[in-house]
Amino acid sequence: MEYILHNTDIFDEKINDKFSALIINNQKDFIKGTPYVFTVSFHINLLQDERFYQFDLPAPQFERKAEKKDKIYDVLSFQLKRLERVLGDNGIEAYSTTIQGDNLDAEDIIKLKLLEDTSEPSFMGRGKKKKRMKVSCIVPSVPYTSGLATKFASERISKIFYDFMSAIRSEKIMSEILGIEETNNEDVLFKAFAKQYGELWLPTDKRHEELVDRLKEKTLSVLEKYREIEEKTCSSELISDGKT
Repeated sequence: MEYILHNTDIFDEKINDKFSALIINNQKDFIKGTPYVFTVSFHINLLQDERFYQFDLPAPQFERKAEKKDKIYDVLSFQLKRLERVLGDNGIEAYSTTIQGDNLDAEDIIKLKLLEDTSEPSFMGRGKKKKRMKVSCIVPSVPYTSGLATKFASERISKIFYDFMSAIRSEKIMSEILGIEETNNEDVLFKAFAKQYGELWLPTDKRHEELVDRLKEKTLSVLEKYREIEEKTCSSELISDGKT
């Protein structure tokens, strides 16, 4: 489910009251006992707003020099906790929560998204103290973070590709492994590899195993094919030499 709070922003000290009213009016949307992934989005332009310095926060436990980045994280964390409490007060479970700056349609809105959490739960503690772990994320700028992730992904996949190419040492065989038309163009080979195995840069254990197994199976199949061709060629040459 996705909801929009209008005439508000991330500095609104009554944002929890507005969210509470929204939840109460939409209780029918939620299934009791079902955990949700909760995402709060505000307009990225507000990261430059001086209200981050003016926002009234509880006194910190330890004194520290507050830089702008720290103030941003402190305010976002505080507001996220406020909204999380609203969920808890209304019996809605959320073990994965995020507050993020993004390119919204307007600066005076807050976008709230609640999706059913289908991830494998992790627990901490034992016996009666055992409880599900909760993860909260603060992402001041989604575009910046996405760009950074793309850069890291590209570098990681590039290394995997060239390490693999060094082992194969044949554009022809690599083309066949990737199931594309034979080419000597490494850019074409890299794009095909990235398209098929791009998730290898940061996969789950299960997905990593699936992709590696698929690549291994395809590689062994192609290499076996060329080994058989080579053996037949050698046999033919031996027979030919014997006749002469």
